[in-house]
Amino acid sequence: MNAPEPDIRSFEVPRLDPAILAETARFWWPTERLGEGIEELARLSGLIRRGSAEPLAPPPTDTDDQHDWMDWAAARLGTEAEAVDTPVPDAATLLRRAGPAIARWWPEALGPGFLLILSARGDRVRLIAPDLRVRTCRLESLRTALCWSFEAPLIPELDHLLAEAGVPNARRAAVRASLLRDRLTETRLVGFWILRLAATTSFWRQLVQAGVPGRVGVVLAVFAIVYILEIAGWGLIGKAALDGRLDFGWLAAWLLLILSIVPWRMVGGWFGATFSLDTSRILKSRLLTGALRMDPEAVTRQGVGRLLGRVMEAQALESLVVSGGMSVVVAVLELAFAGVVLAAGAAGRAHLFLLALFTAATVALSWRYYRRLHDWSLQRLDMTHGLIEGMVGHRTRLAQERPERRDLAEDRELQGYLTASRAMDMASVSVLAALPYAWSVAGLLGLLPAFVAHTGPSPASLGISLGGLLIAQRAFSGISGGLAGLGRAAFSWRQVSAVFRSGRAEPPAGPFLTETQLRGGASATPLIEADAVSFAYSPDTQPVVRGLTLSVARGEHILLEGGSGGGKSTLAGLLAGLQTPDSGMLLLNGLDRHTLGDNWQRLATAAPQFHENHILSGTLAFNLLMGRAWPAPEKDLKEAEALCEELGLGDLLRRMPAGLQQRVGETGWQLSHGERSRIFLARALLQDAPLTIMDESFAALDPETLGLCLKVTLRRAQALVVIAHP
Repeated sequence: MNAPEPDIRSFEVPRLDPAILAETARFWWPTERLGEGIEELARLSGLIRRGSAEPLAPPPTDTDDQHDWMDWAAARLGTEAEAVDTPVPDAATLLRRAGPAIARWWPEALGPGFLLILSARGDRVRLIAPDLRVRTCRLESLRTALCWSFEAPLIPELDHLLAEAGVPNARRAAVRASLLRDRLTETRLVGFWILRLAATTSFWRQLVQAGVPGRVGVVLAVFAIVYILEIAGWGLIGKAALDGRLDFGWLAAWLLLILSIVPWRMVGGWFGATFSLDTSRILKSRLLTGALRMDPEAVTRQGVGRLLGRVMEAQALESLVVSGGMSVVVAVLELAFAGVVLAAGAAGRAHLFLLALFTAATVALSWRYYRRLHDWSLQRLDMTHGLIEGMVGHRTRLAQERPERRDLAEDRELQGYLTASRAMDMASVSVLAALPYAWSVAGLLGLLPAFVAHTGPSPASLGISLGGLLIAQRAFSGISGGLAGLGRAAFSWRQVSAVFRSGRAEPPAGPFLTETQLRGGASATPLIEADAVSFAYSPDTQPVVRGLTLSVARGEHILLEGGSGGGKSTLAGLLAGLQTPDSGMLLLNGLDRHTLGDNWQRLATAAPQFHENHILSGTLAFNLLMGRAWPAPEKDLKEAEALCEELGLGDLLRRMPAGLQQRVGETGWQLSHGERSRIFLARALLQDAPLTIMDESFAALDPETLGLCLKVTLRRAQALVVIAHP
């Protein structure tokens, strides 16, 4: 007869080892002191120089609100808190790499609290204790303390299993650890935040934090050593050869000097590569942040083609700045060394004069190349803009534009581009190719007076001069290429500087607001209250909205009608927080934009007009649940599916092989006009905001579907503003 299966619930869950608890408990910070702790963590890790003017408010006790508090507190300090999670078996790896970081820890003996991790090295982790002193803790003890709540319920069952299997006592710990790893692979350790400088922080401060300036100094020092070794090698072999004393000893000495250059070049290459990678990473992050923070209306007015041109220039900027800047710095250093060497050579004064002359010529020709490059780049960007517009409106042009008119305009653009290309190519040849070789010829001719002289040059001085000429030629090649790259970078900067500047951000000035505080306004307070609100898209244009007074009560449904160009969509942007009024008062739930900040979009959501709304490449679930946490929990997926059924999209879901996980958009399942409209509608309703704004969201629906969608919207939306034509 088989023995009954062990009942897991009958096992007593073990407590954390008192020694491990004592070792880690000294680093436990109570929740009410986390504001002080995160500020100290940022200061000790070098992310901030001094604390905030006012102490940070303590975080709320609700774990959902704590995520928002972390973002708010980090922004107040000019940093960024990235929430991360990891499978429980990989907790040790996260602890080694995460610092500076904050980890939520809730030991039974102490209650809810946090750990402040500064850094890790080997099997030790540096943490900040509540007395503000930095101490170390064993990594394994810290990992065990954080993961104990997941591992403890499984340990009795596994120990019983190992005993029944007859596993020797000496091996049980290792086998149990392996089984725990397998059982907890799908369980994730959450409540972990990595603290770092925000992408909106000063660009120079980010470079300093990454150690970029120090690496530039190392690269320059290495190159100086390499040049000294090269000069010594040239002087050694030149003197030996020209004095007729070239034997194995001299060759061996020269070979040793040359070989000693190799490791130095490797060191310089390593630091140069890390400099390039970190600078590129920081620049890309800043440009991406700026692109996401740009005014949507300004982006819309530029057109797709010009935006694509900016993307291309942004891509070129980071490589050109890094490579061109480093090339110029190294070339200038080489030029200085060449001047020192040539001054000690056979034609010192003549070569120094030629060096100054060619340096001035390099700068002048590089400026000429930049002007030609500027004209050519403008032509290229205009052609890119025209090409994109032509592709978007291809069917319209085929149907309505006269062929000869279309061809004439394209030929004119192409001819202008070819003319600008020819002028730029001629300018680049003179800078990149002709100038370095002209220097070689002029430098050799500069030695003629020394040869004509009665005494003639000594072999050593002649060797030094030849070495100086070669170093100067390499310098002119590098400085010409570097200045050409910087010229292209300067033009790219003019195109993307607005994006870069958009990445700046001021720390939030308002207090932290919990979800309850955001949504829990007094019932007598209007949800939306506007008084004398005016807005214009630019200072030199007439206001689109002028002197607006409006009140929307909670649960109220409003229909706003008006003719085209009357400012309906602008009003929708103001109510949704996409635009900020130029004057007047606009309150949402009794709070102004300064107090709410980005929280405005959590209280008011809008479904923009069809031409401004998009199905992004991704799954249908991703498109529907953009306003919620991602990856989406099962309950959100079920709610999204139920809403799609209500809106008449059930047949679409059943036709899709993967249902909600089917990829849609430009690279996936193609949706009809009406299907897109209903997905836009579902996306807005699933945000569950107190105020929902529908900007002509029902215009593409047939009467039957419109009636169905309107009933669903009226039933699910808390307060609703529908914008439509009369």
